Formats: sequence, structure tokens, C-alpha cells
Amino acid sequence: MSAASVTSAFLLSIAASAMPEGASLHSAAELNDFADDPRRRYTPFCITGTVQSVTATSGSFLILSDDTGWVEIRNMSDYRPAPGEKIALSGRAHMSTHQEIDIIARDIEPVGADAVAPPLELALRDISGGKHHLRTVVTEGIVIDTFPDEIDSRNQFLLLKDAEDVLPVALRVEPGVDSGLESLRDARVRITGRFMRTVSGSRKFSGPFISVDSRDSITVLVPALEDPFAAPPLEKALYRTPREIAKRGKRTVSGEVLAVWSGNRLMVRTSDGRIVNATLAHGQSAPRPGESVTAAGYPETDLFHVNLARAIVRQEPRRPTPQQESAITDLSTVFGGSGGPNAIDPASHGRLMRLRGKVLGVPSPNASGRLLLSCGPFELPVDLGQSPKAAEGLALGTELEVCGRCLLEIDRWSPDDIFPRIRNLVAVIRSPEDLRIIARPPWWTPLRLLVVISILFAALVGVYIWNRFLQKLVNLRGRELYREQVAHAIAEFKTDERTRLAVELHDSLSQALAGVACHVAASAKTLDRNPAVAKRCIETADKMLNSCRTELRQCLFDLRSDTLEETDFSSAIRKTLEQLDGNAAISVRFNVPRRRLKDTTAHAILAIVRELTGNAIRHGAASEVMVAGCIDSGRILFSVRDNGCGFTPESCDGPLQGHFGIEGIRNRLEKLNGTLHIESRPGHGARAVVTILLPPNHNQKANTP
Repeated sequence: MSAASVTSAFLLSIAASAMPEGASLHSAAELNDFADDPRRRYTPFCITGTVQSVTATSGSFLILSDDTGWVEIRNMSDYRPAPGEKIALSGRAHMSTHQEIDIIARDIEPVGADAVAPPLELALRDISGGKHHLRTVVTEGIVIDTFPDEIDSRNQFLLLKDAEDVLPVALRVEPGVDSGLESLRDARVRITGRFMRTVSGSRKFSGPFISVDSRDSITVLVPALEDPFAAPPLEKALYRTPREIAKRGKRTVSGEVLAVWSGNRLMVRTSDGRIVNATLAHGQSAPRPGESVTAAGYPETDLFHVNLARAIVRQEPRRPTPQQESAITDLSTVFGGSGGPNAIDPASHGRLMRLRGKVLGVPSPNASGRLLLSCGPFELPVDLGQSPKAAEGLALGTELEVCGRCLLEIDRWSPDDIFPRIRNLVAVIRSPEDLRIIARPPWWTPLRLLVVISILFAALVGVYIWNRFLQKLVNLRGRELYREQVAHAIAEFKTDERTRLAVELHDSLSQALAGVACHVAASAKTLDRNPAVAKRCIETADKMLNSCRTELRQCLFDLRSDTLEETDFSSAIRKTLEQLDGNAAISVRFNVPRRRLKDTTAHAILAIVRELTGNAIRHGAASEVMVAGCIDSGRILFSVRDNGCGFTPESCDGPLQGHFGIEGIRNRLEKLNGTLHIESRPGHGARAVVTILLPPNHNQKANTP
């Protein structure tokens, strides 16, 4: 066994011992099949193979082959092998979540040398994506077009055609340097390069191509004609297969340009009446409708017409002879017929169209789009051709007359689509004059009506929201004002109460205490000279003190009581009389609504009723007391009647004897513009009648039914 074989076996055994059994990859075929297992993400590999090529710049990519196939590996090791070197390498294959595969070699050891596989000489039709991937091939063909890569300007592509087979060829060029590929157009060349079954990079699902290292890998076998328009004219041969048509070489047609669309498509009518569509090669400028041209390109078919692909155009000085032709004025002659209501007559392709309709859709500004026209039951797309600004100012609903050429958009033939369908029928205008406005749409359109309704609805919603906001604000301010008024009323009530208590304490207690002091002083002076007078003074002072105590107790009761908050004044009177001592039966019938009385008047009435009832119980020894009241002719009338012992009103005790009750009542009534009348005689009880005049506003309310 050679030293190289021993080293290779040793490296393989080390790599295998470091990896899980059955998890690593050991051949180029297994690495190429790595993408077929979606469960794998990170898988180690360890293989031995021959380096077929390396990248010319950094050598970071290797093309490696073994007995099972060829594989491309990224070299991340420090060793840079050369083509023809046999190496043992290990690393990891990684597949991202987007199914992108990256095979990275971390360790490389040389194990010998081997021969580099020679290039394969193959025709384009014999190159197989699965069989020849990464192989160096030599092939021939005609360059039918060249163009730069729209994604990476450093790549230049040329299209190689052999019979009906076409394959792209990619060449790396220096930016700003003329690659000379344009001179290869229409030449037959021999190309040596590496065949790739798909383009790497951002194009995930592109087709196969050949990558060449430099311009030297392209050899011209048959140069292009000095005059590219010297190619033979396009034959008028019918019933040829698409493959037979595609195998023909370059052909030319001459005639009048009927229409131009998509920037690189034109419709040419030859002198014998044929309609030929031509797709321009890269970099070609489109002529204008009405010009006479000669177009040279490669034949292809959509099964209805023979067209030219990758064409170049030359303007001819002569003008075409005007031809008389009938225009299509009714789409029902194009749609329908024996083919059914959705069938399109292929013979309408290229015919002149003069139709009226209403605009259903307009292209966006600064965009090459299509108008959509409503022609009775049919909808007709209108291609603006080389006049994209012809639709400026058109509104939906505008009635137009369109003059243009009928274009049938048909899918290209392919081996797996043997009967491509007619996708659409389009009218292509030649100039802005081909769109003639017949009538503008009315200003009051359904869309504008909907806009106005939407604005009004939005305004109503806004007004409703504003009203709700104002209502909440008013309610909030009302509650705040109510709280302020209540607080003010409470403050006024407290002030009135304090004032009333101060007045009462000053008028009654102060005077009574002053009288007590006078009687005590008088008793002290007369005690030695006249003990009887001194005794009467002491007794009077005692009565005055009892009266003061009673008055003070009543004031404290008024401070703690909530009788003024009662809505039923009879209940307020009963609650006030509960503090009186005694077992007398008290009945109350006071038909005066509480809302008719001010707080000061109500408090005075309660105090008067309490004093009169207390006098009847304490001094008259009454067992029954009746309280009654009403409103009559703007006056409050109420009485307190008892069945006590009675007395003589004219000779009853007063302040000098220590009794201030009647005097206090009269003082209260004097402030309320009221009167007190007492009816009583000994042995027949007593009746006190009180009259209080209501203020004018209360009088008016009292007389209101």
C-alpha cells in the first residue's frame, strides 16, 4: 500500500471516529443528494477526490470529482490545492431554512495526484443537466443576442443557438471595459466552458448555462455577415412544425410598422399582406408606427403566425403604399362564432379597429399601462404603445373612440405546451390622436356621490361626537355648579344657624343670665333686712336658671337634629316634640308642604310649637295636646290646643318671674311678621293661635292650585 493511500485511510478513520455512525457523507453523489432530504440541516462529510478546477482568483471554490460524480465545495482551509491534485477533505454541509446549500471544507490534506478530466465535446441538444453538471464542455452555435446581467453588471451573457436549442453563456467582464461580445452577434462560435445546471446566486430556479473564464474561451468559426440584413427573407411556407421553424437561420422581413408596444415589440405588415410580430434584440430602439423597416431576426411561431425573435431593425426610405382595409367596429364579430362566446377569431390579428366605449380603468401616472374600455358586453384593453401620456386627463366613464391595431397576445410554443392559448385581445394605438374623446363623464358620478355621502356621514359622526362631548361637559359643569350651590347653601344655612343661635343665646340666655345675676344680687342685699324678699329673689333666679338650661338643651338639640331635612313637616314636628318630658298624647296635623317654607321660617315654627307644647305639658299638666296647621290666603295658620288646667293670659308670669317662653315666641314672630293669640281660662285648657305672613313669592305659590 502506498503512503498516499495510508494517509487517506488514516484521515478517513479519524473523521469517521469523530462523527456519529451513519450521519456523515462520504461521496460526491451523497453531497449532491444532500438537498433531497429536507430534515437535514448540518451534516458532516469526509471524502477523497481529484481537484478538477479552482476559482481563478482566490481559489476559495473547488470542483472535486470521485467515482460517483462531481461536486462544488467551498474551501475554508489554509491549504490551496491545484487542479489534478488528489486530496482528502472533511467539513460540514449546511442547508438553510430557504433550501440554500453550502458545502464547506475545513481540513484538506493532499494524498496524491490524478489526471484532470478532458473537456467533453457535445452538441447543445446533448448536454444534460443531471449528467454533465460541473463538467467542462466544448460546444458550437450561433450567437443570436448579447446583453449584460441586470443584477450584476460584471456578468455579460450571450445566447447560443444550435437548431432549435438555445443556451445562455456567461462571461465575467471588467466594469467599464468593452468585452467585444457585441461583435459576435450572428457569428458561429466554439465555446469551452463549465456547464452548470442552474445559475447560482439570487436566481434560485433558473435554467442551465455555460460559464466561461475569459474571452479567449470563445473561438469564432464562421464570422457574422458584414450586412446583417443580407439574410434571406422569411419564407411563406405553411404547416411547418415549431421545431422546423426554429431550426431556420436568420431571416428578414420588410414592410410597414403597424403598431409598437411594450417598448420592444412591433407589428410589421409585409407587401404581400402578412402580419409578422418582432421582438427586438437587446439595445435596439423601436421604430414609430407608419415607418417602413426591414427587420432581421430568428423565426419562431405561436402556431398562428411566424414571428421574429432577437431582431434588429433598419429604417427604409420608401413609404408603403396605402392599402384599403375594413375596420373592426363591433367586437361581437371577433368574439364568438362557431368557437363559442369566449373564442377569439385569429384572423383579426393586425386588423384596424374603430370602436367606441367607456373608460373602466386608467393606468397610474408615469406608468406604461393599459386603458380598459367597456364596449357593450365586452371589455377591451387598450395599449398606449409609444404614447403613454395619451391617457392623461381621462376620467372613469369618459366615452372614447379608439382607432388602433388588433393584437392577439398568444403564449409562446414550448414542447410541454403544444397548443398555447390566445390570452387576450388588445387594441394598440399608434399616436395620441387615436384616442378621441366623445363625451366627458357627468360630474355627479356614483363615486363622487359616495364620497359626498361619506363626507356627510363623517360630519354627522363628528357633530354627534361633539354634541356628546358638549353634553358631558355641560353635565360635568352642571354637577360642579350644583355642588357649588349646595356648598353655598350649606354655608349660608350654617351662617344663618350661627346667627340665629347667637341671637337666641344673646336674646334669651344672655338676658336670663343677666336677670339671674340681678336677682342674686338683690337677694344678697335684702337677706339681712327682709329675708322674705331675698327668698323670692332666689326662687326667681332658680326659675331663670331652669329656663336657661331648657333653652340651652333645645339649642343643642337643634344643632344635632336633622328635622329641617324632613320632606313631611308633620314628621319634623313630631321629631322635634320627642325631646319633651311627660306622658301627654300629642297629635300633629300640619298640612303645610315643606318646600313652601324657608329654613328660618321652618325652624321658627318648630321652636314655637315646641315651646307652646312644652308649656302645656309642664305648666298646664295637659294629657292631650293637638297641633294643627295649614296655609290660607298667603298666611301660615297653626294652633296648639291642650286640655290642661288653663290660666288667665293677662295675669300669667313673665320674664320678671323667670318665664321667658311667651316672650321668646313673640320675639320670633316679630321677625317673621307674625302674631300670637292665646285663648285660655282656668280649668278649661288653653289654645294658642299663630299667624305668619308668607313673602310675596310664597303667596303666589300658595295660591297656585
